[in-house]
Amino acid sequence: MVSKELAQAREHEAAAGAAVQEEDRPVCHFTARTGWLNDPNGLSFYNGTYHLFYQYHPYSTYWGPMHWGHAVSRDLIKWKYLPAAMSPDTEYDKSGCFSGSALTLEDGRHMLMYTSCGDSSEDPTGKGRWLQTQSLAILGDDGEYVKYEGNPVISEKDLPEDADPYEFRDPFIWKGKDGTYRVLVAAARAAEAAGEEPEGGTYILMYRSSDGIHWGDGKVFFEDDRRIGVMWECPNFFPLGDRHVLIASPMDMKAEEGEAVGSIRFPQGNNVCYITGRYSEDSDTFVPDTDRAGRYRYEPVDSGLDFYAPQVLHTIDGRRVMIGWMQDPSVGNTESNGRRQSGIFGQMTVPRELSLRDNRLIQWPVSELEEYRTDESVWPPITMAPVWLRVPGIEGRAMDLEIDIRTKRSCKGCGMRFAADEEHYTQLWYDPAKSVITIDRSHSGQDESIPSKRTVKVSERKGRLSLRVILDKWSAEIFINGGEQVISVTYYTDLSAEGIRFRAEGEAEMDITAYKLAADR
Repeated sequence: MVSKELAQAREHEAAAGAAVQEEDRPVCHFTARTGWLNDPNGLSFYNGTYHLFYQYHPYSTYWGPMHWGHAVSRDLIKWKYLPAAMSPDTEYDKSGCFSGSALTLEDGRHMLMYTSCGDSSEDPTGKGRWLQTQSLAILGDDGEYVKYEGNPVISEKDLPEDADPYEFRDPFIWKGKDGTYRVLVAAARAAEAAGEEPEGGTYILMYRSSDGIHWGDGKVFFEDDRRIGVMWECPNFFPLGDRHVLIASPMDMKAEEGEAVGSIRFPQGNNVCYITGRYSEDSDTFVPDTDRAGRYRYEPVDSGLDFYAPQVLHTIDGRRVMIGWMQDPSVGNTESNGRRQSGIFGQMTVPRELSLRDNRLIQWPVSELEEYRTDESVWPPITMAPVWLRVPGIEGRAMDLEIDIRTKRSCKGCGMRFAADEEHYTQLWYDPAKSVITIDRSHSGQDESIPSKRTVKVSERKGRLSLRVILDKWSAEIFINGGEQVISVTYYTDLSAEGIRFRAEGEAEMDITAYKLAADR
């Protein structure tokens, strides 16, 4: 039976979603049916289709009590909205149904596991945080996800003594080769006294189950003593090549400088990192790969301005595919940020296929995206000039560009501008001498309080740079050197700014293959 809260949310989303204009949606990036969107949840394949759930506030374009939105797809690009799957409607999740994951149980039922946020009155810090537990919702014969009568299935009593039950969230579940189930949940260390910040960092805890419903005692699977931030949200763990990969989203990281002067490896604030290593299912231990100092090695997943809380899917054909929330969470609720008058705010990245090369995470848009390409335009070597050059036929706000750049020693820099008119643009600039790329949206029309620029070190390629740039109305995803690095950025320049321009200071040339992106194949 559907609760009155869920019925109300569905009635609202159907009416408000119908009022959202299609031109206000990106072509190939997922957006909420209406209202606010953040983390991807429950990314899975079930009953012949891919399922994407998402953190969702249908009633406004700002973060609010979290529901789970729901959509399905045959190809991971074109999504069909289904009615919201969950709303905060019980005592244990009355403050929100937070992030989680999904899988198919042995008996064929689809199950969601999520963080249920309850009461805030007993938070010892006095900050009004919610008690966080882990709960289940299972698909019934009537097509509704029914919250399990035994919820929550993992609670504060299942935590280590020094873990904080108010910072305990984002279960990532999978089925092991031995047929049993495992889930990783992030948990921060508890403050020693009210009002104090945690002394330590974060735990990634592992729980096991024979049936996916009843969970045993947990163990510390991974521990960080504040080397990287305070709390690691949204853990993912999966095999890739001859390694396993742990992806997490650490909060409140300190800024880390990059190898090149002026470059940033991690900015101050919330980020996403990955750690490779060896995993033994027999002992449920993970041994990370280490750096020269013998410490576990961690790297950024995305080097742009807008990427957080990704989730990884095992596709029906064996690929590992990742979708992330394309937003810096620290600025997502800024009053001046975004196109809230459209009735929607927030989007996902394009799905990215993952692989490892020399223990380095490689990301590339899924091949299904190529089915949405139209109007191919191929340009042989173009000599770049010290003025902003327009290439005939390469213009628009929904484009898929493949660009190979070759620079000579005299080249002091080269790059491109997009979403450009006489006043506005977002710029990508390459400095071959320093081997750095800078993304800059300071002229895109966004409020100056929003972070606008980032410079990152790229691999030495002897004056060569390979880019794939996916533009989709209000965002760009830039895949560098075959996916060795990715830069994700959003901007809110009016759609009338369609210009794409190229420039070099010194000798450089480029090859371009360009496609328009169309919503329908």
